[in-house]
Amino acid sequence: MLKLILFFVYIFMLIAVIFLERKSPTEALLWVFILLCLPYFGAVLYLIFGSTIAIKTTAFARKRRLKKQRPNLCSQQTNIVDTANLSSVGMRVSHFNCNYNQSRLTSYNYADLYTSGKEHYRQLFEDIRNAQQCIYIEFYTIHHDEIGKALVSALAEKASAGVEVLVLCDFIANLSTPQKMFRPLLDAGGKLVRVKPYLTHYRSHRKIVAIDHQIGYIGGMNIGKQYANMAKIKNPWRDTQIRLYGECVNVLDEYFLTDWLCSVRQAHWEEAVSYISSITTKTFEASDNLCQFIAGGADTNKEAVKMCYLSMIYSAKKTIRIQTPYFIPDASILDALKTAAASGVEIELMIPGIKASFFLDPVTTYYCGQLLEYGAKVYKYKGYVHAKTMVIDDELCCIGSVNMDIRSLKVDDEVCGVFYSSALVNQYIDIFKVDIQNSDEYSWEQFLIRGNKEKALESFFVLFAPLM
Repeated sequence: MLKLILFFVYIFMLIAVIFLERKSPTEALLWVFILLCLPYFGAVLYLIFGSTIAIKTTAFARKRRLKKQRPNLCSQQTNIVDTANLSSVGMRVSHFNCNYNQSRLTSYNYADLYTSGKEHYRQLFEDIRNAQQCIYIEFYTIHHDEIGKALVSALAEKASAGVEVLVLCDFIANLSTPQKMFRPLLDAGGKLVRVKPYLTHYRSHRKIVAIDHQIGYIGGMNIGKQYANMAKIKNPWRDTQIRLYGECVNVLDEYFLTDWLCSVRQAHWEEAVSYISSITTKTFEASDNLCQFIAGGADTNKEAVKMCYLSMIYSAKKTIRIQTPYFIPDASILDALKTAAASGVEIELMIPGIKASFFLDPVTTYYCGQLLEYGAKVYKYKGYVHAKTMVIDDELCCIGSVNMDIRSLKVDDEVCGVFYSSALVNQYIDIFKVDIQNSDEYSWEQFLIRGNKEKALESFFVLFAPLM
């Protein structure tokens, strides 16, 4: 009987790979081959690294219920792309994000950029202390250290004062963070959900903070002492976080609350929907500081973030400036960057001078060589760059949680913002130029003379690039 049950489970897995998952033909064929050649071990590998059925089914069912109960949370509101005062590059990218990603064009009244964790946490904790209505927190990791404890203490104080405090963090990424660290928050009435509490390749890597429906944060920083240069390794740490005030925070609210409803236990669903139904959105003065937010993940068949990046790259006419801790693009992104470089677009790529890990660095070096061959410039920052940014010409800037690797582009849940304000774009270009002064250029000649050991490591680890 057990053998018969396992047989039917296996048949279902094969059917899922071919008909339900909507994977690319190459990936689907690979999983069929693994399942047929490794009957039991292959099933385990598929459930961990391949299956998205549970994620997609849960998201589809809950978003469908939510749309019936609270239509305005999931609706695509009227866009202002056609009437917006945007450059030709901005118009192309904003149209794409509107049509492909259903990302509406919104605005902010003012923005602050943070490249230091200490400055970021100082302002974030002040905003938390001043919160009157609600605090939404979503991070990939909330570390069990002095910064994590300080965050929990600040949130617990507000929860005890009647502020609605909701916290999301990834399950696997926070295995080393004990539940007891969050106990003060939970005892004060705050709520915590660890996202995707099972062993799966598809993780939640988003960083979103929304406070009182008017202040929002996104960027590359999680919660931990290393982001504030308080750790011994990977120091100095260079990151980017942006704080926003204005209408755009309503969109961050929607993204967070949708994640919340897709993560809470079924027993808490009605309570969560009831709370959301009681929310009254704020109105703000009109602003010309336009932006869009793009959320990508395994819960849809669209590669939202990757396609947004392709739209930006193909729209570039003069320069593409990228900061990323790892450079492991998929074939489409790499081809787009090669095409741009060969067409005369100046590409500047900044990666860490401090090694990320023994397996990520060789693969990053391999792909850097692919760009160097076409005349791109690669800079190694004298420290650890964890920022995830892209600036196209002098027209738009992208800031978010998205690494330039296959995991961020195609696998993990991510969020990024595309900003069209010339003031913000120029401000970040100035920051990038200062970063170049604190970097060493890595040349094509240096790449060519790397040792045989480095070449061997590249050849081996690049085989696992789709998992990185």
